[in-house]
Amino acid sequence: MSQLKPDRIVLHCGLHKTGSTYIQRNLQTNRELLLQHGVLYLGPNTFKKRCPELWRHLQWGRWDRKTPQNLKSQTRATLLELAGEHPESIHTIFFSFEAIFGTLRSGLVDERRKNVPNNEHKTGLYRYAKSRTKRLMTGLEDSLEHRSIAWTILFASRSHEAFVRSCHTQLLKEGRHTPETSHFDTFRQTADFSRTDPGSLEQTLSKLSSKRELKIVCIDYEQASDPQEPSTFLWNVLKQALPQQADLLRQQLEANTDNGNLNKTTNPGLNERGLELAIQARPLFKRSEWKLFRKFLEKNFAKSL
Repeated sequence: MSQLKPDRIVLHCGLHKTGSTYIQRNLQTNRELLLQHGVLYLGPNTFKKRCPELWRHLQWGRWDRKTPQNLKSQTRATLLELAGEHPESIHTIFFSFEAIFGTLRSGLVDERRKNVPNNEHKTGLYRYAKSRTKRLMTGLEDSLEHRSIAWTILFASRSHEAFVRSCHTQLLKEGRHTPETSHFDTFRQTADFSRTDPGSLEQTLSKLSSKRELKIVCIDYEQASDPQEPSTFLWNVLKQALPQQADLLRQQLEANTDNGNLNKTTNPGLNERGLELAIQARPLFKRSEWKLFRKFLEKNFAKSL
């Protein structure tokens, strides 16, 4: 039997373009400190690379089949290893990954996909947020052989216009746009954001509480953040995600003068010239080359605060 029996699991699910990359970078940098506080943190890269079967199950799992044994054994072994020498001291597992609810590409750009094993083939950002989140929760419960878990689903929201515009910019930066979606006005008219309203998301996700202890927390990104002080948003997220540890973690993080990520803005938007270059460059670069071009855009054409 696994020695890892967390009391809580926190799922920080974005939303996209609400400071998630900044949160993830700071939590990953301070992963060992979090372990000292009994918190096991997994960000996007760790989740996808170290728990690939769980990630695949989140995306494509089916309800008519039990959780695969290889998923359970792989996930359990990975979590035990990441928990360090004393897994029994871990009381909270903290996942942060915007794609828990869905990806921008599949929700807004990709055409309807055929032959998807779970029939989740329609576009619409966060259309399948509930089913995806449920698969993740069930996969973790089965892997840990533990169901007495207090769950927190945490996400930030922002004004609709700013959210739509930021998602469009992100697709341009990633080279995921099409000729039809290159220009913002066309994108806004054709992309399906109907399921991204925070109230609708909360109502949909609340159905997952029928057999679980579940708390859903929505943070107003504009109110909880300060462009001049990036750490403001981190402290507000920690208050909701780790209320008992938040104050002490803040003291320790602020005292660490070597932490260059604390006041460093990540994943910036692009100015008008940067957006223009992203649109013009789309046919020029291969997928393997686009990541380097994105870094060039962010370094030279970041939108000023």
